[in-house]
Amino acid sequence: MFFDPYPKSRFEDFYDRDREFTMLRKSLDLGERLILVYGIRRIGKTSFIRVALKKLGYPHVIVDVREIYGMYNRVTRHYMYKKIADYFIDNISFFEKLGYRLRDLLGRVRGFKLVGVGVELDYTKLPDLTELFKIFNRWAIDHSTRFVIAFDEAQYLRYSGAVRYNMLFSWAMDNLENLSTIVTGSEVGVLKDFLKIDDPRAPLYGRYVCEIKLERFTHSQSIEFLEEGFKQVGVSVNRYELEEVVEILDGIPGWLTLYGYYRGVKEFSHREALDRVFIEGSRMVYAELEKIISPSRDRYLAILEAIASGLVSWSSIRSYTISKTGPISDKRFSDLLKNLIRYSIIEKTSSGYRIIDPLVRHSVQETVKHGGTRVRSV
Repeated sequence: MFFDPYPKSRFEDFYDRDREFTMLRKSLDLGERLILVYGIRRIGKTSFIRVALKKLGYPHVIVDVREIYGMYNRVTRHYMYKKIADYFIDNISFFEKLGYRLRDLLGRVRGFKLVGVGVELDYTKLPDLTELFKIFNRWAIDHSTRFVIAFDEAQYLRYSGAVRYNMLFSWAMDNLENLSTIVTGSEVGVLKDFLKIDDPRAPLYGRYVCEIKLERFTHSQSIEFLEEGFKQVGVSVNRYELEEVVEILDGIPGWLTLYGYYRGVKEFSHREALDRVFIEGSRMVYAELEKIISPSRDRYLAILEAIASGLVSWSSIRSYTISKTGPISDKRFSDLLKNLIRYSIIEKTSSGYRIIDPLVRHSVQETVKHGGTRVRSV
């Protein structure tokens, strides 16, 4: 069902990523060793990776790094191994369908013990990550296949302490011919800064990294997605309503899906469904935005208010920011703009700066409307 609001796991529930799927398939078939999958929040990266890897039939493990950070406020090796073990257990049937015995793979890893329907971890015996990668690679060679390890929202690996993941990925590219690493990220600038792909002093500089960008749906794709989704749930919706939804939600699959869920599955009216998207979505973006802007909250909010109000040039946004928060140097102001771009909150287009997510824009506009300096959870 297209309108399932949770990350997809079945290919038939996933809409129109044929180009990206083909790129990933070719990359893995060619033995590419580091693949970067990126796009803005709620564009469908998690669903894409889950669906594509299962459809392609490669043995794999997916680690949700953001979940680890959200639960523990850091990303240690122990937490990482726990998530790897959990993923294997949750996907025993997938490995069996491919003809592989999970016990054979886990039995090679010191500190991993398959017990009943779970895995016991002996944290005193766990190997380091280079050794774990070697084990996955050797297992793949023995089974004449390719093993894929994917780090979803990999920018949170920067909270892993002493582990240098860009060095680990570089070493794996040089030494592990049957292992592919996929990293995904929605804070695109932060992810690339973390990997240091463009830094001549960093391990990954100058290496070929396959990049797959997931774009927002076009107008026609958005309409077709909604039409097909409503057919699946047997609900008739007039074209005017669909046009309004697409215009407001700007081709972001996560918000279109949420609208379809409330309109088609929960059977809300068109207006009620849109209202619920803005209520629920604003809560999500509020929490995300607060974490990003907290180091210089008033200035970040002033910049966002300026852009939400229709100002698009560097100078006009700066003038608005000064009027709200006082003097600021050109360099400091430029750094704040760049940070909002790094975190994929705003983007710079040929027409100037714009807020990427319509629900972030809405929350900021509500702030302006009410004369406050706080992002409102509407």
